[in-house]
Amino acid sequence: MIKIGFCFIKGGTGKTTLASSAVLYLNAVAATAGLIDASPVPMASLLLAAGVQPGVYAGREDVPVAVTRTPEALDAALRALEKVKASIAVIDLPPMAKTPRLDVAVVVADGPGLEFLPEFKADAAHVVLAANMVDRLDGRYKGLANSAVALPYSPAVARAYAKLTPAILPHHPKARSLGRWKKAFLALMGEVAKHVGR
Repeated sequence: MIKIGFCFIKGGTGKTTLASSAVLYLNAVAATAGLIDASPVPMASLLLAAGVQPGVYAGREDVPVAVTRTPEALDAALRALEKVKASIAVIDLPPMAKTPRLDVAVVVADGPGLEFLPEFKADAAHVVLAANMVDRLDGRYKGLANSAVALPYSPAVARAYAKLTPAILPHHPKARSLGRWKKAFLALMGEVAKHVGR
């Protein structure tokens, strides 16, 4: 099973929004992907309308969702997704300084978090940097954001998250209102796809 982790040392960077979006997108375009919500605050499973207690659920769009409370329980969650024939595990990780072993680490940093990049260690075969809410970056980090997949701030995505609704069905006609954010999200998924299956 391919493990794609959305991770960073700091919270509030958009990891959960992007992880829940990625699993919906992957299921829509090709793969059988499941979500592992490994955060003590199970927002990703809530976004996918799944349960919040540890276990395996059928979430929104019939996406399998495995809920754990800690990354240490990741192996059990991976086994649970294998039982439902998922070929890709999208993992929403809590803030941590070093990730568990991943195939692809999507490091999601926002403006205030970019200064912590040197302290963060991703144990992954491939790393993709996502600079989230780049239009809110101050001048010090503009150059660094240029080396990453840059995602603009989207009020529509923020409103959807606040309502516990994934705004992110990029393949869905209603996603047209996401404009630049949708384009950037698809670019991010393109970068991830380059490393999946290698």
